[in-house]
Amino acid sequence: MMRADLGGAGIALANLRSNKLRTFLTLLGNIVGTMAVVAVVSLIYGADQYARRKVLNEGTDVFTIMRVNPVTFLTDFDSFLESLNNPNLTLEDRDWLADRLTLARVVSASIETTADLRAGRANYRGCQIRGKTEDYPLLEELPLAQGRHLTTADVRMSATVAVLGWDVARDLFPRHADPVGREFRLRGRHFTVVGVVADQGTVLGSNRNTFAVIPITTLQKVFGTRHSIDIKVAVADLDRFEEAKDEAAFQMRVRHRLRPLQRDDFGLMTADQLLQLWRGITGAIYAAMTPLVGISLVIGGIVLMNVMLVSVTERTREIGVRKAVGASRRNIAGQFLIEAVTLSLTGGVLGIAIGAGITWVICAVSDLNFAVPLWSVGLGLGSTFVIGVFFGAWPAWKAAGLDPVEALRYE
Repeated sequence: MMRADLGGAGIALANLRSNKLRTFLTLLGNIVGTMAVVAVVSLIYGADQYARRKVLNEGTDVFTIMRVNPVTFLTDFDSFLESLNNPNLTLEDRDWLADRLTLARVVSASIETTADLRAGRANYRGCQIRGKTEDYPLLEELPLAQGRHLTTADVRMSATVAVLGWDVARDLFPRHADPVGREFRLRGRHFTVVGVVADQGTVLGSNRNTFAVIPITTLQKVFGTRHSIDIKVAVADLDRFEEAKDEAAFQMRVRHRLRPLQRDDFGLMTADQLLQLWRGITGAIYAAMTPLVGISLVIGGIVLMNVMLVSVTERTREIGVRKAVGASRRNIAGQFLIEAVTLSLTGGVLGIAIGAGITWVICAVSDLNFAVPLWSVGLGLGSTFVIGVFFGAWPAWKAAGLDPVEALRYE
């Protein structure tokens, strides 16, 4: 029995090698399905690690007070609509908190807008203009390639100075290796470059080098005070994070003279809220992709079954000969089942390799972490094995059930 089984396996593999084109076309369905499993899981896994890293870089000890908490748009839409009537937050609010918060180590303020920059004949359109207080380097990972960051004096005097992102500096001053000390124009005002941030790369096609940091007081002079600021608070003791949030919320209510039963007229967002939101988004992506990937795998299985049924028909006489020389139903069924599983698993292995390769290329040109979870590899191989057995069972059973006399007569 063992010899017969081994002989059937050899015949099965020889048949696959002798029909290379048909074998390859049959593999495509499983390749695409498994490739999708590995690539989608790996990219989402890498994006999740990146998002967590970015939050941790800013600090799990940081929360943001803003006019409207954008997370409520997805979590509580009615509250979001109501919060649109909130008053703008001002630098006076930030100064109030900085003087009174006992559990904070940094209280920073920022505003963001967009504008075009010009230096000589060079233009940079749609630059992100970030107005910051001098303590922003304590809350953000912005390593310098050249020059310095903003200082307290820059903010106090509303100095027309700027720290440029890597791409902005390169495009505005293409002929100068060191843009520090050179000038550009923003809304008709001349600004001096005092620093250039090192290349931050791109994430999911979003360039992270397209900004200019200027003193927040200067931004308010250039663009007006109609923009609400964001206040970032870093707590001194992470174990007292919730106390620090409550203290900040209390002081903001006092500052805005809110009565006990009045709702907060500001939003407070934490890193944990962002991570929960991100987990919800990735969960939705997984839920949406699962049926799509499943459909592609099922289609690959149907293609596999059809090809195996054609193979049974084409090899009817061969089956009759094998039965005539003593091959049992089990030998014949095993031969065709081996073909189906081999095709399916080979497609799965190739799909995993291609999916990992696609993930590596995307991660190489972005800041995403390259990571292929072992469970995704196991899922891909397990799925293709089950598909090979399930969709190969009917052709194998049909081949095993052929009458040897009728099979020998088949032309």
